[in-house]
Amino acid sequence: MDAATPATPSFRERIGDSDLRALYDYWLRHRGDAVAMPRAALDPMAIPRLLPSLILSDVSDGGRSIRYRLVGTDIVEAHGLDYTGLTIEELTSGSTLAFTRRLYGLVVTQAVPVYSEGRFQWVGREYRWTRRLHLPLTRDGTAVDMVLSGQVFELKEGPGGERLLPARPEELTADRAAASA
Repeated sequence: MDAATPATPSFRERIGDSDLRALYDYWLRHRGDAVAMPRAALDPMAIPRLLPSLILSDVSDGGRSIRYRLVGTDIVEAHGLDYTGLTIEELTSGSTLAFTRRLYGLVVTQAVPVYSEGRFQWVGREYRWTRRLHLPLTRDGTAVDMVLSGQVFELKEGPGGERLLPARPEELTADRAAASA
């Protein structure tokens, strides 16, 4: 095992924001043994502090088709528009579109949480650092057809540039065991 690999693997420990860790803990508690957290288990009243930073998306075609169902107020402010109801193609293009499809593709096809960090251009403002957590949801208990995302913004740039970190199965197992202890 190299120095970069923790002795007890934990996806939670790789999430660089306390609100996103709280969102992950909520998802983990409500996921159970299902492929993903059931959509019906999502209760906005249980996580009111997180609502401004949340995005709820309908997904299909392995994460290539994304339609934004709900966009929190902090996200709307950062983008300069409320993109609720829009598709990913209506919102972005080029390398940002490719990155977003890759990120959602990991969540949908592997049914795992994905944490990412990177630069974000605020509308008419300088670049800021953003941290994102994407979590798989399911309506029918068999397929990931929705994604719950949390996104936060910081004034300073994070370390090491862009990062995209899907959860590993052993990390999810360790986190579930820790949450139920």
